[in-house]
Amino acid sequence: MKKSIVCMFFASLLAGASAQAGNDQKKGQVGATELQINPWARSSGMANANTSRIRGVESMNQNIGGLSFVKGTEILFSSTKWLSGSDININSFGIGQQLGESGGVMGLSVMAMDMGDFKQTTEDAPDQDINFGVSMINLGLSYSKTFSNAIHGGITVRVISESIPDASAVGVAFDGGVQYTTSLGKDSLAKDNLHIGVSLRNVGPEMQFSGDGLAGRGTMNGQTVNRSINERSESFELPALLNIGVAYDINLSALNRLTVAANFVSNTASDDQIQLGAEYAFNEKFMVRGGFDYHKGIFGDEREMAHTGPTAGATVQLPFGEDNTRIFGLDYSYRASNPWGGSHSVGIKLGF
Repeated sequence: MKKSIVCMFFASLLAGASAQAGNDQKKGQVGATELQINPWARSSGMANANTSRIRGVESMNQNIGGLSFVKGTEILFSSTKWLSGSDININSFGIGQQLGESGGVMGLSVMAMDMGDFKQTTEDAPDQDINFGVSMINLGLSYSKTFSNAIHGGITVRVISESIPDASAVGVAFDGGVQYTTSLGKDSLAKDNLHIGVSLRNVGPEMQFSGDGLAGRGTMNGQTVNRSINERSESFELPALLNIGVAYDINLSALNRLTVAANFVSNTASDDQIQLGAEYAFNEKFMVRGGFDYHKGIFGDEREMAHTGPTAGATVQLPFGEDNTRIFGLDYSYRASNPWGGSHSVGIKLGF
């Protein structure tokens, strides 16, 4: 029964992808593109290639199936200088809570973008010196469960809020994901070393801006009395995407692990991506990782993204407490870009 449910879920993901993804003619026609940003340090340092193997709270961004691996409580903080020099900062918080031995895991995540200050000008006062801010906040509520020793899946409901002082838009998006883990090999070091993952993200109804900022003064039907006229903004789609990933653990010894991973991203209204990454871990306490995020034109003059592909990162994760059952982790990642000085992410992980 469990396998049938998972097979049906895979089928629904692929069916949704065929309807949503891969249309170059729709470039630039979607909004809420901050949903495509990965604010977490561990997975971004691996170029997001670990869709099939991602674990814990970070899974709420890439593949919610990985949230089911949380044992007890996991808390994650992250701060990102996005395209260093552009004055854009991203702050994220996430928490995952296990619901008993077989009740699954609930998760909550918040991502907020600080775009800095903008100068406000109007037709009546083009030289006024007034600053205003832009608010972009995403709030996600997730549930993930282990269906068997090999199958893990879940779903996320995300509320999207974008606003300036006189106009705002609110939307809802849904994510779903499944991870499958199995053993490839017969020796003791080959346990659960092959990982396959599929996730469909950012699927939801169109969003539309409204507010006083879209209103103006004018006349109607030849009348001489000025009236307030509201202009209706065009609605926009969400940047839905499909992830299909695979990863393989090369267990060099009981303390040394090397993971290689690949991920294919099919985007609704932008070029598809191929993401490659690798991670070396010593005793699961010290980790270094790197990756490359490839998309069409990245090596030539046709490049349409600021990030140029290479990524790198590192983690120090140590136990603490009287019985060493609690975990403290410090993460860092770098994503190269041109122009600007790359994107830097720093994260703190607590597990207890």
